[in-house]
Parts: sequence; structure tokens; C-alpha cells
Amino acid sequence: MSKLPTQTHRYTGPPTRLYSYMTHFSVECPKCSKEALVINQKNEAGTIRKLVCSNCSYTEQEVAGKTYQNASIGDPIFNLPLWLQGEFKGDVLWACNREHLGEIRNYVASKLRERQTLTHTTMVEKLPQFIKAAKNREGILKLIDKLLRK
Repeated sequence: MSKLPTQTHRYTGPPTRLYSYMTHFSVECPKCSKEALVINQKNEAGTIRKLVCSNCSYTEQEVAGKTYQNASIGDPIFNLPLWLQGEFKGDVLWACNREHLGEIRNYVASKLRERQTLTHTTMVEKLPQFIKAAKNREGILKLIDKLLRK
């Protein structure tokens, strides 16, 4: 009886840089402590930078010099704690938003990881070693799934 080949999961994600995910950030709302969105977009009229919470309807425009107290990793505009962050064996896994975390998940779950481009180093290639290590795959995937359910 011949053994069936095991299916190898190949990472085929886009050759994106971290900057591509920085159009919006999932953060903790300073009013209700639920998930809110920081929008950071450039258009013809200029740059839009605002905080919007769909839970409590709180909104805020960027004001120069205003900062919140933050002991964790935060967004670069309001410096609010990122919603999608968690600790793994003393290190912090974080993502700008759900799309970013989903791409990290796709990469971690893949057993075959090939370079996506020769022109630049991609976001997933720059991930910290504790996230990329095969020995941590199961634990990291559990943490990512927990964050996605949050």
C-alpha cells in the first residue's frame, strides 16, 4: 500500500510592504474600550486622519500634539493601543488591521514560503523570527485566531 502524499501549503500572498497595510488601524476606542478604526488615507484633497468607533459613535480628527497614555504598541496617529496584539512567550505579535493579521496568518500557516519578489523585502519576510519559527506555528496560529475573534 503506497502512502498518499501530504498536501504542502504554499504561501502565495502578495509582495506587499508593511506600509501598504497602514491605510487604517484597528485600535482600542478611548471612550468605550471596544474596537475602533483610525483612518489614514491620502486623496486629492489632502490627508484624512480620523478615529471612528462604530460601537459608541465616537469620532475624532487628528490634532497635533494630542497623545493618549499608551503602554502597548499603538497606531502612529493617535497613539492608541492596537486592537490586534497579543503576547506569545514574552514577545508581542501585532497587526495594523484585520487584513494585515490575515496575511500574517496565511504566511505562518504555510509550510512552503517562497520569495514573492526580487525587487524588495516583503512584509512577511521582515516578520520577527518568533513568528516565522516552525516550532511556534501552532501557538502563533492559535493566538492569531483568538485575535481575529476579538
